[in-house]
Amino acid sequence: MILHDTIYEWDGKCRNGEKPVAWWPGAYRIRIVDLTAGKPDLLHLKSRAVICRNQDKGTSIRNCIQNFALKVAKRFGLDVARVLWVEIENDDPQTMQVANLTRVTVIAGKELLSASWRPVRPNEIAFLKPFLVDFTGQTAKVT
Repeated sequence: MILHDTIYEWDGKCRNGEKPVAWWPGAYRIRIVDLTAGKPDLLHLKSRAVICRNQDKGTSIRNCIQNFALKVAKRFGLDVARVLWVEIENDDPQTMQVANLTRVTVIAGKELLSASWRPVRPNEIAFLKPFLVDFTGQTAKVT
């Protein structure tokens, strides 16, 4: 089930003493989906997925996924650790990457995350496929 489908933008400026996603402006289309819908008796380690696609407007989240994830999680009430963070590159579902985010510590009340990227796995493609239709400007051609 799709929970949110929106454009998430930032201007690269510090607001209210809070650091922006990145110091350069950017915009991403994000689709937040509930992966547990229709399967109430199955335990999911990742209960939500955030599918992201750059809107060709500013910086990429590739080097600032930690800040992006924390801000999106706060805005939409998500637990960063229970979300599958997926980025579609070049408007092509075949180039999906998944961010592995790990909590490192908490400093001054703020979480510090470590991030690494990997290609999407076949089983992940299978359960994300229904949510990719109309997301990239093309019907999902993921097989």
